[in-house]
Parts: sequence; structure tokens; C-alpha cells
Amino acid sequence: MKETILPVFFDTDSSRATPYREVLKGIHSAAVKTSVRIQTISEKDLEEAAWRDTDAPAIIASDSIAFVRRVIHLLREEGRRSVLAGLDGEQFGPDISCATPSRRTETQQMVNYLYSLGCSKIALVGFGIHSINDTFRYHAAMSAVSSLGMDTDEKDAWLWESDPRSALVSFVENAKRYRAAICPNDNMAIQLVRQCKKSGISVPRDLWVCSFGNKIIGRYYSPSITTMTMDMPRVGEHSFYAWQFLCRQPEDSGCSVRLIVPGRLIVRESTAGLEPEARPEIPLPVTENDPFYSDPFVRPLAELENCLAACDELDLKILSLLMENKSYEAIVEKLFISEGALKYRLNKIYNSMGVKGRTECVRQLRDQLDSENPFRAILTAEYRED
Repeated sequence: MKETILPVFFDTDSSRATPYREVLKGIHSAAVKTSVRIQTISEKDLEEAAWRDTDAPAIIASDSIAFVRRVIHLLREEGRRSVLAGLDGEQFGPDISCATPSRRTETQQMVNYLYSLGCSKIALVGFGIHSINDTFRYHAAMSAVSSLGMDTDEKDAWLWESDPRSALVSFVENAKRYRAAICPNDNMAIQLVRQCKKSGISVPRDLWVCSFGNKIIGRYYSPSITTMTMDMPRVGEHSFYAWQFLCRQPEDSGCSVRLIVPGRLIVRESTAGLEPEARPEIPLPVTENDPFYSDPFVRPLAELENCLAACDELDLKILSLLMENKSYEAIVEKLFISEGALKYRLNKIYNSMGVKGRTECVRQLRDQLDSENPFRAILTAEYRED
């Protein structure tokens, strides 16, 4: 019986960090249960030929974007599929599978927590502009505060490019404007609390601080850090399950899978141990309808899209014949429908488009789609005239 081998690519720096050590443990645990042998490949082994001896899909466990992109490129050259453990595969292409924490959902949950405590204005502190994880969380937080109508925007974000300490120091000088600050990870949260102590700002009395990762140091730091836990061993296990799924699919299937591992809020001293209030639901966004689609410049195309989405093939054939200047009698004859059916369908289309009749309908279609008859291909040869 041929031994099943699972190639696992990792970079040394990532494997030293607790989250990715836990990911690798999760992969190993799942593999042992199914008698799959793991072949580990570090950045030092990429040029070696040994990992090319199998055509199996591979798992990539790393938070280094450069390393991940390099490995994906090598695997694609070999015609092999890959699973990312801990990163979302969407940014790397539709062929990339992944098992990952939902950083967007976790960040939304953290913002919801602070909102439930009465925070109307929060700061985002210590987000690195070159970190893919920080960038995900930053944009997720901005989306969340916007949906809740909170008074937070880009000027309330203290980002860093090469010096994280400068972002923290700058924030502390403005900390009195805020009741709470969200950091991208527990390390940054601890450093922020230290800067606050140096400036006479008390956490949690004057400022609540929370973050992501549930690191051991955040658990024992004083004050202990309110955080979102990411179950990284389960991320590793689920990346193995995604790998198993790919192994069962034909190589040319084009399938990929995205598995989400949920996180959990852990309330600690840095937010005064305050549990979230029970709210049946989060309020709807302040603007329920996207103003983009109601703008006069955009609305005609949006309305036309809605109209065409409701049209079936017969409706589109009717539109095509209208645009070929066919009479109603000719349309009825060519499409083998009754006059009543034609009238019913035309009224539905005109009402949906917001036009008064045939002339206005044809003019709007040509104006919006920049074509004399964009539906011509819908007609089969028997409906066309030479």
C-alpha cells in the first residue's frame, strides 16, 4: 500500500511564533489519526528536489506573505494545489484553499463588544501598514464602526510603518479623547498599556484596551488583556481536512475550499472585566441603502440591472426584436406567443425600467448599454432575418 505523504511548507520565523507552532501541532495531530506522514519543507529546502517527488496538494503554514507567494508560485509550476493554514486564500487567487480564523468576524465582534459597553468613539492603535493581518483587521474595524454609526474614522487610527513605538506615543498624547482602544495583537496592547502608565493614564480606569490573539503574556500581564482567542490548533486541523478534500478531487476539477474557524471573546482586566450587555441584535447601519445606487449618475444602470435580472430568455428575445424595430405583430408571430402574453411581458419590463413605452425603452437600452442591439445573440438563427 502506497504511503500517503502530506508536504507542509513553513518558514522558520513563523514557526517560532506561538500561533504557528500551534497550527503545526494541529496539522500533526490530524495527520497522525489518519496515518498520513508529514514531510516538512522550510525556506531552506525549497530548492531541494525531494518535495517534488509527490504530486499531492500541500499545506503552507506561514504568515510571511513573501514566503507564501513564493511557495504558491512553485506549486503552481508543478501543477499542484495548496492550502493556507492561518491566512485567507482569497487574496492569492481562486485556486487557493485555506483554513483560517475569520479576522473580519472577530474584529466585528470586538467592536460590537465595545459598542455594547457604551463606547461611541474608539481608537485603532498600533496597526502595521505592512502586516496583512493588521490590514485585514483595520479595514474590518472601519467597516464595523461605520455600520454601527460610531464616531470613528481614519483620523482615529494610529498606524505605523517602521516604528511601532512612535504610533503608541502619538496616541497616548491624544488618549483623553477616547474611552477605548483596539490593538491588532496582545503584544501591541501590552506596549500601549506601558506607554499609558508612563503618562499617568490608567488602564482600565481612564482607557479600555483590547486586542487579538490570547497570548500567554496577555493572560498574566497586569492588567490582563481583554482579547479575542484564535483556536490555532483547530486551524491546523481544518487545514488538514481541506487538504483531504483536495486529495479526493480530480486534479482538473478547479475546486478550492475555504474553512473558517470561529474565535471567542475573553473579557479581562484591561476592560474592567465588563461583560457585554445582552443585545438581541446589532442596529442596522445608519444608511440602510447604499447612496451609490441612488445617485442620479448611477441609478439608471442600477435600475436596468434589476430589470434584466428579472428577465427570462423569452423576455430578452422580445427586447432583441424590439431593438430590431419589429412590429408587435411580427414579434408575436416569430416567438409563437399570444398578443396578451406579449402585452403582459412588455408592461412588466416597462414598469421595471421606469419607462412609458417602446420608444423610451429602446432608447434607454441603447444609451445605457452603448449598443444598437445588445441582445442579438439571444435570438437563435430561426429568429434572425438575412
